[in-house]
Parts: sequence; structure tokens; C-alpha cells
Amino acid sequence: MTTLSGIQLRRRWLWLYGLIGLLVTFITALKVLEVVATTQPSQSIGRGTEYLLDSQHSLNIESILRDNKLAWETEQSNQLSFGMPDATLWLKAQLPNLDNRDKWLLEVDYALLDELEVWFFAGDKLLSDYVTGDLLPFRSRDVSAEKFLFPVPASQSPLNVVIRTRTSGSLKLPLNLWNADQYLVHAGEHNLLMGSFFGLLAAMALSNFFFFVTTRHSNFLVYCGYVLFLSLTLLTLHGIGYKYFWPNNIWLQGHSVVLFANATMLFAVFFTRELLQVKSHSQMMDRGLLICGALYLTGLLLSLMLPYWLMIQTFLVLLMGTVVFVCGLALWLASKGIAIAKLYALAWFTLLLSALIASLENLDVIDLSISSHYLLMVGALIESILLALVLAITYNEQREATYIAQGRALEQEIHSRELQEKAQEELEYNVQERTLELEIALRELSEKNQELEERNTQDALTGIRNRRYFDKKYIAELRRSRREQTVLSVAMLDIDHFKSVNDKYGHLVGDECIKAVAKLIQDHLRRPADDVCRYGGEEFALLLPNTDTEGAVLLLEQIRQMVENTPISSQAGTIPLTISGGVASEIIASDSDEMSLLGKADQALYQAKQAGRNQICHHSQESSHV
Repeated sequence: MTTLSGIQLRRRWLWLYGLIGLLVTFITALKVLEVVATTQPSQSIGRGTEYLLDSQHSLNIESILRDNKLAWETEQSNQLSFGMPDATLWLKAQLPNLDNRDKWLLEVDYALLDELEVWFFAGDKLLSDYVTGDLLPFRSRDVSAEKFLFPVPASQSPLNVVIRTRTSGSLKLPLNLWNADQYLVHAGEHNLLMGSFFGLLAAMALSNFFFFVTTRHSNFLVYCGYVLFLSLTLLTLHGIGYKYFWPNNIWLQGHSVVLFANATMLFAVFFTRELLQVKSHSQMMDRGLLICGALYLTGLLLSLMLPYWLMIQTFLVLLMGTVVFVCGLALWLASKGIAIAKLYALAWFTLLLSALIASLENLDVIDLSISSHYLLMVGALIESILLALVLAITYNEQREATYIAQGRALEQEIHSRELQEKAQEELEYNVQERTLELEIALRELSEKNQELEERNTQDALTGIRNRRYFDKKYIAELRRSRREQTVLSVAMLDIDHFKSVNDKYGHLVGDECIKAVAKLIQDHLRRPADDVCRYGGEEFALLLPNTDTEGAVLLLEQIRQMVENTPISSQAGTIPLTISGGVASEIIASDSDEMSLLGKADQALYQAKQAGRNQICHHSQESSHV
């Protein structure tokens, strides 16, 4: 059994591993920012650049070059970020003098532009032009890179660049001039960093998936889904997804950010709900998380149909509200003494801070010296590590609680066994005494039950079986016929004009007549399996197992003749009687046969009466008489 000291030691090691992982994460994050901040292009093109927003989408390169009356504006920042306008952006700038001995690249450091056209001019002479963007397959790009790269043509005179771009999301156009050799070094470092980052996320997702497979703990699977879609979101933001995973799927590239982002938050909300066991603490908070999950699921589905610009703005607003709500929830749970809630609040605060900065930058509220995508990447990495630590701590505490509960249950079971063995000895002695008494009582009760059953199934007037017995025996014979596929015949007999006998001689004489007819019928039955029962009043029912129609009609005809030839002696004198009968015979094959057999016999009896009485009819498809 696990000791308390062992549990505490395991918990300390878990916290140590978590802190080491968190330290590595912070170091990685600092390295990301260091690489981004120190690896700078030869020159950034931003402040002083002229730009024009064409809200009518009516301008072209000819009108841009010839129309001197256009209202160009001058950019005051280096980021060239314009929020989310429904307009085409035109930009023109003069490139600095470049050393023609080197190769130069113009970089658009933003991967999510739908349409992008670039023209290089030396005076009025067009040197080169390029058309690209996410509305074209990835292979259409002149340089196969995640960001947009354009070779700068060599020229002895100053170069001018004109750029046209349009997109359904954030309209940003950060421009950098790179020496080609310097860019190769930068790309190598950047790709190594990106590979390490996404490799870490992939390892976290894969390890948690294996934890789910081995433990069947659903939180591991939900966390795995969260990390997976978070990785896909960041891959899309950095242009890596379009380059490596769906280079020919233009539709997916146009919707991937909002699709993956909604899926990420959907998993995050349900991960929060399950991990913190919110429902057990507050029904209202739990309902709030369910509403958030429903909104993200709705956003995911609507993203398949509605414009990207509308869904991304809606998502950013919903994201801010959700992260604030989750942080508040975690702090509230922490105030109630739930230890992991503090760590959980820290994780979401990290994401909140990075997402807030990214949202403000995308909405053109603030300017950053580096892309907000890198800050979002750092925040997501730190949050993922912290959430993994919280998940591990929660699972460890649940396992420890299980061990402790198992230990207590084992002690209680041992104590219970001792008490049970003692009680068992006393019980066995008492049982032996009571068993003998019970056997005697059961034997007496069985005899009484048999006697009572016999009385309950016997007709008080005639001494033959009654209607209750017939109902049970009828069902049993139906089942035997169906099981053994043997013919079962059912007959209904009725004393003719019995009402006139009662009216003329009285009920006591009528009872004597019923008893006499019952005895005649019973005496004429030779097989033990055949039964006659008083069905009601002057009516009798016969069960004739393994008897076909011909045999049943023959038997009933003999009974009919005997009754006709045997007048009944009574205190009122000799009374002649006749009977009418109906027979139905079938091999039971279905439930409908079971329900209809007795009705067919009764119908045949009705036919006999209609035909003049004192005769036997059998049921057939043509309702023929015998």
C-alpha cells in the first residue's frame, strides 16, 4: 500500500519536473524574442511610405501611375498595419541604393494576404512584376517561402516599388529588404526555432494521446485536441501550413485561421470544465462554459459559410471575453482553496496577455516592433506547458486519492471479513435450526397449495375443470403445438335451448342437466391428455391435443349422439337434451394463430346453432359443415 511519505515524494518530484519544464519554456520564449529582435533585415520599409486605400476597388496600375490627383497619405509607423478595412491597399515607395554585386529580396512579413501584386520600376520603365497571394496555389510563388519574397531586379538608377494588396482579414504589409545571403542565415535560424517550437507541441500532443490510450482519462484526449488545433492555428499564421500541408487547397487557406482557432478554444473550454470540475462548484459557471463552447462550435460551423473578415472579428471579441471569464473562474476557484486553480489562472493570464496584444495589433490600435504572431506563439507555448503541468498534477492527485481510498477500503474489508466470519458461524447454526423448521412448513404449505389449486381449478357444480383451468391449459397446449408442430383441436359445446329448460323446470333442474351432460362428456374422453372444462353456464370447452379435424369431429359427433340418446332423469321427470358443437384444428405457427384458434371454434359453434342446432360444425376457409 502506498505510504503518505511516498505520495509526498512523488508530488515533490512532479512539481520539480513542472518547474524545470516551465524554465525551459521561458528560456525558449526568450530565445524566440531574441532571434526575432536581433536578426533584422538590411532595411525596413515603413515610415514615410505613401499609401492609398481604394474602398471602391476601382483603381489599377495604369491609373495609379498616371493620376496625379489621387489622395496619397504618408505612413507614420514602420509596421504598415491598417486594421481590417474593406478596401484595396496601394503602396508605393522608393528603395534605397542597393549594391548590385549582391542579390536582394523584398519580403512581405505577413503570410495571410489574399491578393498581392508587386511592380518594380526604374523611372517609368517596368523591370519586373509579380502576382501572388492566398487566392493562388502555393506553387505560383516565385520564391517558395512561408512569407512573400520577391527578387529585387538589379538597376543602376533608383528603384520604385508599387504594391497592391487586398485581404479579408487584417490588412498588414510589413516590408523588409534582405541581402539574399543574410536572409538564408535568418531563414535557417528561424526554421530551426519554428521546428523546435512545433516539435515540442507535437511531442506534448502525442504524449498526452498515449496517456489517454493507457489511462482512458478523457482530459488527456481533450488536451491533445487543444494542442493539436493550437499548433494548426499557429502554423497557419506563420504560413507554414500553406507551404507544407495544404499547398493546393485555396479554400482551406482562406478559412483555416478561424476554423482552427474556434476548434482550439472549443477544446480549451471543455478542458477547463472537466479539469477544474466546475459543475461540482457552480452550476452557473458550468453553464457559462457550456455557452462558450456552443458559441465556438457555432462559429466553427458558420466559418464554413460566412465571410472570413466577419468571423475573425467575432472570434477575437469572443476570445477576449472567454479568456477573461476563464481567468476569473480560475481565480474564484483559487479563492475557495483549490490549489491548481492558481496555476491554471496563471496559464490563462499568459494567453490573455499575448492574445490581447495580438488583437490590439490586428485591430491597428497599437504598433509593435515585432509581429504579434511571435508573441502569441510564446504565450501559447507557456500556457500549454502550464496546462500540461496542471493536468499532470490533477491526474496525480486523483491517483493518490484513489490509492488512499483503496487503502482505507482494504482496511475496512479486513475488519468486515473478521466480523463476517464471526457472524457466519452464528448464522450457520441458526440456519441449520431454521432449515428443518422451514422444510416442515414448506411441505405442509405445498400440500395446502396443491389442495387449494385443485379446488380453484374445479367447477363447484359439475366437478370437472373450470374456466380458469381452461385458460391456463389452453395457453400451454398452444405452445406445445407450436413447439412440436402437432395438430391441436379446440371444441366448444353448448346445450341447445337451455334457457327454456330453466324457464320451464327451474334452475335446480337446469343445474342437474348441466351436471349430467358434463358427466357424459367426461366419461366419453378416453385419453389422459384430453380435457373438458365448463366454460360458462351451459357451455363446455374441450382441449384435444394431437388430434386432427377428422378425429375431433368424430369424437364430438359421438358425444352429441350420446347426449341425444340419453334423456336426463331429474326430479321433474325425464328431460331430453341435445347439444351443438364447433371445432377448430390447427398446427400453431404464429402468434396470430394462438389468438384466433378459440375464436374459430366459437365461430363454428355459432354456425351449428344457425344451422338448426343438434349438430357439429368444424371451422374451415369455406366454413363448411359436417
